[in-house]
Amino acid sequence: MSKHAIIKESPIHGKGVFASRNIKSGETIATCHVLLLSHHEELPESIATLQFPWSDDFYALCISSIGSFFNHNKDASAKVTAQNPETETQDFIATRNIEEGEEITIFYNQEFEDYIQ
Repeated sequence: MSKHAIIKESPIHGKGVFASRNIKSGETIATCHVLLLSHHEELPESIATLQFPWSDDFYALCISSIGSFFNHNKDASAKVTAQNPETETQDFIATRNIEEGEEITIFYNQEFEDYIQ
């Protein structure tokens, strides 16, 4: 769970992550536990779309907190900055100041951006 953000309905898509208070650039929004999935596993699309890059052999799927609810934006306000293999967690950090109530977004990747255009 994050002390800085909540999940609620999003005008972008489905549910999203929103700032529950003002967040400063560089501040950690959440640390999320992940499940590592092999690149060789065939996954249903509903799960495959929630993956984060992790290593040459694995993707990560957030299994706690708000990690799987960040929507995409090419002008994202947050990003994954740390992945810890020992604790199997990843950190989401604000890339700019975020106002209370604002939806917090991440940039998925260029392939996704090209797909939605």
